Amino acid sequence: MMKWFMTLTEATETVVEAAAPQTDLTQLPLFTKGLLTTAMGLLGVFLVLALFFVTIKLMQKIGAKDAQ
Repeated sequence: MMKWFMTLTEATETVVEAAAPQTDLTQLPLFTKGLLTTAMGLLGVFLVLALFFVTIKLMQKIGAKDAQ
Protein backbone atom coordinates (compact mmCIF):
# COMPACT_ATOMS: atom_id res chain seq x y z
CA MET A 1 0.00 0.00 0.00
CA MET A 2 2.78 2.44 0.87
CA LYS A 3 4.61 1.72 -2.39
CA TRP A 4 1.43 2.54 -4.34
CA PHE A 5 1.05 5.81 -2.41
CA MET A 6 4.67 6.81 -3.07
CA THR A 7 4.27 6.09 -6.79
CA LEU A 8 1.09 8.18 -6.88
CA THR A 9 2.81 11.04 -5.04
CA GLU A 10 5.76 11.04 -7.44
CA ALA A 11 3.43 11.02 -10.44
CA THR A 12 1.46 13.96 -9.02
CA GLU A 13 4.63 15.97 -8.41
CA THR A 14 5.76 15.35 -11.99
CA VAL A 15 2.41 16.55 -13.36
CA VAL A 16 2.46 19.67 -11.18
CA GLU A 17 6.00 20.56 -12.24
CA ALA A 18 5.14 20.06 -15.91
CA ALA A 19 1.93 22.10 -15.65
CA ALA A 20 3.51 25.15 -13.98
CA PRO A 21 6.55 26.27 -15.96
CA GLN A 22 8.64 29.13 -14.61
CA THR A 23 7.68 32.46 -16.13
CA ASP A 24 9.37 35.82 -16.01
CA LEU A 25 6.90 37.09 -13.40
CA THR A 26 7.82 34.38 -10.91
CA GLN A 27 11.48 35.32 -11.14
CA LEU A 28 10.99 39.03 -10.37
CA PRO A 29 12.19 40.45 -7.05
CA LEU A 30 9.63 40.80 -4.29
CA PHE A 31 9.69 44.62 -4.43
CA THR A 32 8.86 44.59 -8.14
CA LYS A 33 6.04 42.09 -7.56
CA GLY A 34 4.65 44.44 -4.91
CA LEU A 35 4.79 47.42 -7.26
CA LEU A 36 3.03 45.46 -10.00
CA THR A 37 0.34 44.33 -7.57
CA THR A 38 -0.18 47.90 -6.38
CA ALA A 39 -0.37 49.24 -9.93
CA MET A 40 -2.88 46.58 -10.99
CA GLY A 41 -4.97 47.25 -7.90
CA LEU A 42 -5.06 50.99 -8.53
CA LEU A 43 -5.90 50.39 -12.17
CA GLY A 44 -8.78 48.16 -11.13
CA VAL A 45 -10.11 50.73 -8.65
CA PHE A 46 -10.05 53.54 -11.20
CA LEU A 47 -11.65 51.28 -13.81
CA VAL A 48 -14.55 50.58 -11.44
CA LEU A 49 -14.85 54.30 -10.64
CA ALA A 50 -14.98 55.10 -14.36
CA LEU A 51 -17.68 52.47 -14.87
CA PHE A 52 -19.73 53.98 -12.03
CA PHE A 53 -19.31 57.43 -13.57
CA VAL A 54 -20.51 56.24 -16.99
CA THR A 55 -23.43 54.36 -15.41
CA ILE A 56 -24.53 57.42 -13.41
CA LYS A 57 -24.34 59.69 -16.48
CA LEU A 58 -26.35 57.16 -18.49
CA MET A 59 -28.99 56.95 -15.75
CA GLN A 60 -29.22 60.76 -15.61
CA LYS A 61 -29.84 60.93 -19.36
CA ILE A 62 -32.50 58.22 -19.12
CA GLY A 63 -34.15 60.11 -16.24
CA ALA A 64 -34.10 63.38 -18.19
CA LYS A 65 -35.86 61.70 -21.14
CA ASP A 66 -38.57 60.33 -18.84
CA ALA A 67 -39.15 63.77 -17.24
CA GLN A 68 -39.85 65.40 -20.61
